[in-house]
Amino acid sequence: MDTNEIKSLEQARREFSTKIKCEEHLKRLRWPNGVTCPQCGNTHNYWLKNQRLWECSGCKHHFSVTSGTIFHRSKIDLPRWFVAVWAMCHSPKGISAKQLERELGVCYETAWYMAKRIRRAMKHDIFENKLCGIVEADVAVIKTDGGQSTRQGHDAPSTNVLGMASRDSGALRMQIVQNLKAHEIERVCQANFGDVRRIYTDASWSFNRLWRYGAQFQVVHAREYTDGDVNTNYVENAWSLFKRGLVGMYHHVSAKLLQDYLDEFAFRYSHRREKGRMMDLVLSACGDAA
Repeated sequence: MDTNEIKSLEQARREFSTKIKCEEHLKRLRWPNGVTCPQCGNTHNYWLKNQRLWECSGCKHHFSVTSGTIFHRSKIDLPRWFVAVWAMCHSPKGISAKQLERELGVCYETAWYMAKRIRRAMKHDIFENKLCGIVEADVAVIKTDGGQSTRQGHDAPSTNVLGMASRDSGALRMQIVQNLKAHEIERVCQANFGDVRRIYTDASWSFNRLWRYGAQFQVVHAREYTDGDVNTNYVENAWSLFKRGLVGMYHHVSAKLLQDYLDEFAFRYSHRREKGRMMDLVLSACGDAA
């Protein structure tokens, strides 16, 4: 089954209409080199047909294809899980739990629970490798009132977020920072930067220490938005799309859950040129994210 050929939600429902179809697809993604015991790593296992489980020939552990994944011991059937993964991967601005509730025919609490666990798998993918090559960095302030009644403007609670993107790989990371001081920005960048050749930022003093991790070039936004190849347009485009998604799809977000939504968006944005692979990437990471 090739997920590249799935172009609509209805088609996703047809392709993953039964538990057996979902299990076979997950098996190919999770164990491309053969079924492996999640407890001891043994590749010699016996299939127990009546129980639909494998038994490890070494440690005698019984396990299924969903053991140790975000789907393990879930009362929600696999076809619904797979349709939810496809929907979250192919909604550029995200999909709300209320929309998942309507599409899947489940209650709101179940839809919210599913979305939270799927975001966990997305997070594992984006933090797997460090940012390398030419990297852009920019900060944004996100309103996080959590839907509470607050006055508009400067009194509304907000959270500082640092965005970092590699032009070479297209990978994007968006991470909450405690403040916009130079030492805090440096701490987060140091944890995310790999072999960096160039760093493009604006002229904010928050980025004054990044020259230690690569040749730094700044664009003065008070005068111009781009100086030849030096700009932060990649990250700024991500900010624009993310904020439109918050306003139009989720309406409100709390500071406690903001990082989960940032990780979900960063995953989709990083893989937006390979949409057909997004679902398989999430399913492949669902074991590590459990």
